[in-house]
Amino acid sequence: MNIRESVREVIPYAIEMRHEIHRHPEVSGSERETAARIRRELEAMGIPVRTFDGCHSLMGTLRNGEGPCIAVRAELDALPIQENTGLSFASETPGVMHACGHDVHMALALASAKWFSTHPDDWHGTIKFLFESEEETIGGGQRMVAQGCMEDPKVDCILGQHVNPNYPVNSFYSRCGAVNGASDDLKLTVHGTGCHGAYPEKGVDAIVITAQIISALQTLVSRNISPFDPVALTFGTVRGGTVQNIICGEVELTGTLRTIRPETRALLNRRLVETTEGVATAMGGSAAMVIEPSYGAVVNDPDAYRVVEACAREFLGDALMVEQQAPSLGVESFCYFLDHTPGVYYDLGCGIGTGLHTPTFRVDEDVIGTGVTLQVMAVLKLLEFEQAKR
Repeated sequence: MNIRESVREVIPYAIEMRHEIHRHPEVSGSERETAARIRRELEAMGIPVRTFDGCHSLMGTLRNGEGPCIAVRAELDALPIQENTGLSFASETPGVMHACGHDVHMALALASAKWFSTHPDDWHGTIKFLFESEEETIGGGQRMVAQGCMEDPKVDCILGQHVNPNYPVNSFYSRCGAVNGASDDLKLTVHGTGCHGAYPEKGVDAIVITAQIISALQTLVSRNISPFDPVALTFGTVRGGTVQNIICGEVELTGTLRTIRPETRALLNRRLVETTEGVATAMGGSAAMVIEPSYGAVVNDPDAYRVVEACAREFLGDALMVEQQAPSLGVESFCYFLDHTPGVYYDLGCGIGTGLHTPTFRVDEDVIGTGVTLQVMAVLKLLEFEQAKR
């Protein structure tokens, strides 16, 4: 059977669903109607749907005999942005817009589900369609995983795809290995002793201590980590002091640590605490660093990546294969699913040129046909690949 030809029958459905979802966006945590629409579509295909406590995420599970289990992830939430695209199907909700392509991702997953549900003779196994709420804020995938979305049956491999306007339409952008970084949220409190600014010897200046700590922490990256190991340490807020002539007694900082390698993440987590406490103590004050682990790194499984890349190269041709030269230190909640199974995350160029998370973000809809076809082809090949391993 010619997969490309047969997938064409669901592309109009994908476009229709994209337009409908785009008209009615909902922000993170409020995706009630979006989830209800997805549920109706899946159930109309005969696909049982499971919901999850405390969120609007849902999962459709399509079983077709014995075989491996492959999962496909899409996201539900939109962004608090006023749309300014002029599209005929622009958002009808003031101040809310699908400016990150999640409407496209949902449409692709639904169209893939429709194809698989109507072509049972062409595959065997189980396919899970995961629709994640709150991806833009807390990473709703974590809650789905905690409630067992990767089990019963156990997912053997998971796919995630994201449209990206920075690359030519229909191009495939990814890499083997690390794709996105891990993040830790940092909160640092520096304690000194306040006094009159005319008599600095009577106090301990928390601002001066803070300045030394910031300089020392930057050397953790430049002098403790290899230049070939991507790391970013950023402090985005510094708050302290009251008026110009009082020595500050307390300063609060917040920041983020971005890493790729788990070993580097663990080392820097330890050294951040040691350095801040050591500098503050040496200068007569004290400091407390609180580190809250956030997203993990997104790392493409080498074997699964070769399968998906081969599908993309066969379908798109060499000219549309864009190799990601280095991992990004941006984060992606797809990491929560990868904690439990191998997977592949890739971008599809949608190339009109307006950026993600902007009021003018648009998608060349030619990418919809490409996205559905590639997703179907990749799932079929991964089912075969996982079956061969059994």
